[in-house]
Amino acid sequence: NIKNPKVSICIPFHWMKNWQFFLIRCLKSIEKQTFKDYEIIITKSGKMAENTNAGIKKATGEIIKILYLDDYLTGEKSLERIIVGFKGGWLATACYHDNGNAVGNYHESSFDGILEGKNTIGGPSVIAFENKKPLLFDEKMSWLLDVEYYQRLFKRYGGPTLLTSADTTIGIHGGQMTHILTDQEKKEEFDYLKKKYGKE
Repeated sequence: NIKNPKVSICIPFHWMKNWQFFLIRCLKSIEKQTFKDYEIIITKSGKMAENTNAGIKKATGEIIKILYLDDYLTGEKSLERIIVGFKGGWLATACYHDNGNAVGNYHESSFDGILEGKNTIGGPSVIAFENKKPLLFDEKMSWLLDVEYYQRLFKRYGGPTLLTSADTTIGIHGGQMTHILTDQEKKEEFDYLKKKYGKE
């Protein structure tokens, strides 16, 4: 109900095993945030890229924060740290994996190999970006949609502001794309990515 909120939290919904648990966990992590100037946008429209784009298009906040259904904000000050740390362009937080162990962060200073699938940032839930003609995810992609998106963010803004605090927690389970897609489907995405960027 906030008019022109500071941040739009976009949650793409899709049917998955234990979706009720994941959605409740995600929403509760938002509800407990000390920073309250936000809107929550839940969308259900096609595959993941299309669904995420639907949320981005509806966002009215100055900053767009992606948060996948099975991921969540780690602590009550996570959103506050993201907003305070945001310097324009885009931002990426460190993250935990929800497998019982804190595994550090993905952040490296180089984007070398990102188009070959070397993800030095993490999943889309770790990023936030300014809502000024925001880039959309490539709807032809499912597995490498994040690294391809990061490449375009990097081209537009340069590198992200990196937060060393693990303000996002990624849910690890068998329903993730890396487990669902076949080796052939993954190869087809690699080939598509190489063709798109003239790397053949």
